Amino acid sequence: MEYALGKKFYKEIIPQFVAAREKLGYTQATVDEILGVARGLVSKWEVGIRKPSGYLFCCWADALGCQITLTERKDHEVSILSRETTS
Repeated sequence: MEYALGKKFYKEIIPQFVAAREKLGYTQATVDEILGVARGLVSKWEVGIRKPSGYLFCCWADALGCQITLTERKDHEVSILSRETTS
């Protein structure tokens, strides 16, 4: 199966969301209701069929009592692209 979020994201991040939901005793339908999204959408996120927007990703974490933390990757170089303009 091809995952909409990519295998690494699906295997490392999504299981944390599932574990947090299950720890709270929430069903996927309950989280759908809390977030105000279509019924079954959380299920689709959890199996990798659909992906949440950045906003809904943050709301999903918040609904589960979690926070998202950004950390700098040591192997990442920032490059600035220059765009030439023509007159």
